[in-house]
Amino acid sequence: MSDGELVAAYRKGDKNAWDILCKRYTDKLFGFFVNETGNYEDAKDLVQETLIEAMVNLSTLQKPESFKGWLYRIRGGILAKYFRDRYKWGIHEPIDDSVLETRAPYAAPTDQQPEHLVIAQEHLDIVHNMVNRLPKSEREVFLLKFADPEMPQKEIAKTLRISVNAVKTRWRRGKQNLRKQLEAKYPGEFTYLFE
Repeated sequence: MSDGELVAAYRKGDKNAWDILCKRYTDKLFGFFVNETGNYEDAKDLVQETLIEAMVNLSTLQKPESFKGWLYRIRGGILAKYFRDRYKWGIHEPIDDSVLETRAPYAAPTDQQPEHLVIAQEHLDIVHNMVNRLPKSEREVFLLKFADPEMPQKEIAKTLRISVNAVKTRWRRGKQNLRKQLEAKYPGEFTYLFE
């Protein structure tokens, strides 16, 4: 059954349909949250929060077939709240490097040689680590973009409760900071990201 069919079935009272949706997305959500937080226990909690929020608000989903994108937007909001709360309580732990091994492989074209895939994965890990060092306001915008590259700036603004102009400013400033950090530590290696 498709996501849309499962959503429709759940709305008609089929509780098993929701269980199937949860099983379908739990591993994906967990992988994402581990990737972004560097903490397995927090990732488990964030998966639960995301699924609970989705279940509670399922009646607001206008197009059942767009469940996946809708769920990922909720996921982005949960992640942003997680980082806001951590900074509010003064928790500034860096990402656990051992967690980097769980990152999904970089989606490089299939015609690339294996050594290029390894380099691409290393670059992705480096960029993720550098983003985690950005100031909180800039990092939140980047993490939401990582969570859903297609998310409009208006949606990011709504999630973070800031204006669209603030999103643009933070995105631009974040890119400048990221470029400086990467250029300082890896001169010439990441210029392709900012062309």
